[in-house]
Amino acid sequence: MRTEPLLSQADDLLARGRAENAAHLLAPIVGRQPENVEAWHRMARAHLALGDAEAGLRAAKAAWHFDPQGPETLYWLSRSATELGRHREAIDAAVAACREDPGNPRLHNRLAEAQLAAGRVGEALDGLKIAVELGEHYADLHVTYGRALFAAGRPLSARESVSRALCLDPGHGGAHRTLALFEIAMESVVDAPSLAQAADDFAKSMRVGPNGRVDERAVLARDALGYAARVTLTWCLIALLVLCVLSATSIVSVPAGLHLALLCLGALAAFGAVTFRRSVAYRL
Repeated sequence: MRTEPLLSQADDLLARGRAENAAHLLAPIVGRQPENVEAWHRMARAHLALGDAEAGLRAAKAAWHFDPQGPETLYWLSRSATELGRHREAIDAAVAACREDPGNPRLHNRLAEAQLAAGRVGEALDGLKIAVELGEHYADLHVTYGRALFAAGRPLSARESVSRALCLDPGHGGAHRTLALFEIAMESVVDAPSLAQAADDFAKSMRVGPNGRVDERAVLARDALGYAARVTLTWCLIALLVLCVLSATSIVSVPAGLHLALLCLGALAAFGAVTFRRSVAYRL
């Protein structure tokens, strides 16, 4: 049975976001030819696209059984393990893949992603400094480097790195999304301590815990809303204090409705500050 046309069709389906159709197409192939490593690679990719990391890892391990040193097999093994929070396995597989094909920027990018998901920002940065020189034309690598730089508290360098990715590929979705996440993270930055906190929160948003990956955009947006609520509450309390002083000294006549409006706004802000406090999703 010639599987090349079917594998090409699966590639096309995956590229168009039809992972479920691709998985259905691949199932009989791996059933009849369990030694077909390339089919297992595509099956792993399809399951990951469908959000089923367990099935993705099973497919990657099926390929690994027949191709234990293959860089592509190790790539999918690493990606699947990352999505399940199995960081040691993910990093070891990525390191082995880089060892087998040291000039492949895609594999170095996978290693950095695995390290960032494990919270090992420093290690990711060290590897990326060299990798971006080797794969200067690989846009994904510059995006990952930018995310690592931001997590290390270097937002300007982070933007420069992502901008290089956009120069290489103006339509790069990951680069545009990363810049949007930078904007959300920077909303609460007013000084050095708040920048350090924003960088730490960004690093935590990239981690993958035992329950899988969190929605990093939602987490960062939640923190930005919490910050806005806390600032609003602070100003409401200051305004109420000023009004109380003015009323007590009879300098001006303060309408009772203004007190009531500030109290309501302060209560709403307090509710928001509690609701959108620093996300516990970071505590992995």
